[in-house]
Amino acid sequence: MRRAFTLIEVVIFIVVFSVGVMGLMSLFYNTFAKIYDPTARLKGIQVAQGFMEEIYGKYWDNDTYFSDNGSIELSLANIGREESTDDIAQFDDLDDFVKCSSGVDCPCSVTEYDSADVGLTPGYKIKVKVSYADTDASGDIVEECINRKDLKMVTVTVRHAKDYNGETYELKYVKGNF
Repeated sequence: MRRAFTLIEVVIFIVVFSVGVMGLMSLFYNTFAKIYDPTARLKGIQVAQGFMEEIYGKYWDNDTYFSDNGSIELSLANIGREESTDDIAQFDDLDDFVKCSSGVDCPCSVTEYDSADVGLTPGYKIKVKVSYADTDASGDIVEECINRKDLKMVTVTVRHAKDYNGETYELKYVKGNF
């Protein structure tokens, strides 16, 4: 004689199965809620690269220029904006992207821009830090906030304005005074 499931066994199975499925569904829900949109990530990286390229083409310092005979005249001026405008099209050197008083040395200070204000994909916040750089005992390049050096490190950090999961994208490059 075959024996079938009783009503109580079927109800217990449904309850246990439902609890298990709810656990899996909450896992999927939490996972999908924390997955960052790859398109927004790619755009954020492109915003960082675009802004870094804008900075990369500038002089090392406001007082560094090509003389009439074609040689480069160098200086160790302070880090800080010499221009009186916030229009980045008018900036001619690296440290113009840092907003601090002219003539005051303020390495390692950070200035934030909105990506739409600088002609890039809207919806991102861009932080720029310009500092001096040096090499440590092992030969690695390190940020130097106190001593003036012949190297400047530019750090561009980009995050989405809606701050999805706190993801940021950081690019650094070093430019020499030579």
